[in-house]
Amino acid sequence: MKSKINIVLFSFVLLFTSITVKAQNNDKYYIQLSDKNGSPYTVGNPSQFLSAKAITRRTNQSIAVNSSDIPVNPSYISQIAATGATVLYSIKWFNGVVIQTTSPTVLSAVNALPFVTSSAIVSLQKPKKDFEIIEELPASTQKTTSTNSLYNYGNSLNQIEMLNGVCMHDQGFNGAGMLIAVLDAGFANVNTHTAFDSLRNNNQILGTKDFTFIAPTDLYSGSTSGHGTAVLGTMGGNKPGQLVGTAPKANYWLIRSEYAPNEYVIEEYNWVAAVEFADSIGADIINSSLGYNTFDNSTQDHTMAELDGKTSIASKAATMCARKGMIVVNSAGNTGGSGWPKVTFPGDADSIITVGAVDASLSLANFSSIGPKCRWKN
Repeated sequence: MKSKINIVLFSFVLLFTSITVKAQNNDKYYIQLSDKNGSPYTVGNPSQFLSAKAITRRTNQSIAVNSSDIPVNPSYISQIAATGATVLYSIKWFNGVVIQTTSPTVLSAVNALPFVTSSAIVSLQKPKKDFEIIEELPASTQKTTSTNSLYNYGNSLNQIEMLNGVCMHDQGFNGAGMLIAVLDAGFANVNTHTAFDSLRNNNQILGTKDFTFIAPTDLYSGSTSGHGTAVLGTMGGNKPGQLVGTAPKANYWLIRSEYAPNEYVIEEYNWVAAVEFADSIGADIINSSLGYNTFDNSTQDHTMAELDGKTSIASKAATMCARKGMIVVNSAGNTGGSGWPKVTFPGDADSIITVGAVDASLSLANFSSIGPKCRWKN
């Protein structure tokens, strides 16, 4: 589920045209493996599976490489693929793989492998109706000019001042030297929109990665979601007089883990694979305006009793990110005031920053989810 842009960190929204995208049909399963025995990888040689930047981040924070960093045994992956299943990706931190198959015979063959301990369906072959990306407009602000700043913020001044961002920018804290991985449902028109000219011209978008579709797809296409575009704009946008983001000089990786038309628990597994990838490339910060609680398959629904940071696989992965030395900034959710007023997963994870929403006058937004131990106040 995509969260509304949180005004505290993510308040400026760009203008997009409504589009329609067809749903996908898949049967996907998470396959739990028993061990990493026989792996060609070792903790003594982390450069086999971690970038130099990822290793440096661990070294700088005195974080040791351990067995959770070891990739899933490639021999196990090959044997699973040999059954006829399509292996979508592996999850090394929890030692499993996500596969696709519509064949009960293939699934039985996978479960019969000696190193497979269990399987669980995470997506059903059940299309949902087409979806529209709703046209989103710039948020109104009370202030539009600043006389003593390095940047001309335009309509984004109010949101920047909420965070004391003007002061930080003027002291040189503009994201330079940081790598931010942005997880979302798509980044429509980031490759052409003038708000991102600075990112493109200075090669600050280091790459894209897709964990939602089997075949590589265009994360910038006009037929994909623009939610990630809006989120990226609040950080990396730089169009003087109109929009300046919180981190216009940072480097970015754009990663798709969300599929907007359907809501299945597979997206939590996509999220885990995405943050593992972000770790491996050396991301310093993970920005995720995503959250999960209920699904199209109600048997997979979470309960509020599970908001302990230890139940949802996405929440466990978010905590793992913090243990690997990354800062995770995740939206609280859009369910405030509803039957589920609390944060959505992985917003309950330990040691991450979960961000609620306020309006331009710093009042709590009525849609903003609240902490697990808070009481809702209108």
